[in-house]
Amino acid sequence: MAWKKSLHSWLQESTAEATRQQLDPLRLQLHDALQRCEGPMCERMRWRIDDAHTAQQLWLLRGEIFQLVARQFCQEEAVRRINALLPAFSRWLPKRMLTKA
Repeated sequence: MAWKKSLHSWLQESTAEATRQQLDPLRLQLHDALQRCEGPMCERMRWRIDDAHTAQQLWLLRGEIFQLVARQFCQEEAVRRINALLPAFSRWLPKRMLTKA
């Protein structure tokens, strides 16, 4: 039952939408994580970043960003880029969600 309470509290926190302008710094950080990544999958990810409406939606894209960066560069570079996102999201998400790659 504890997991239900945790999920419910996370869902309540995630329902608060920010304005597009407030999320722009997060979008820029995610676009920076994709820097020098090319191909249709990377372009699709850029569109998804631009289409996200909440900080939580943006945060959930990092796993796929990790995979794209790891494929084009290496896993170590992907870890570095994903972990660099943590400070940008610290004011938007609960601390328990901010885990390193």
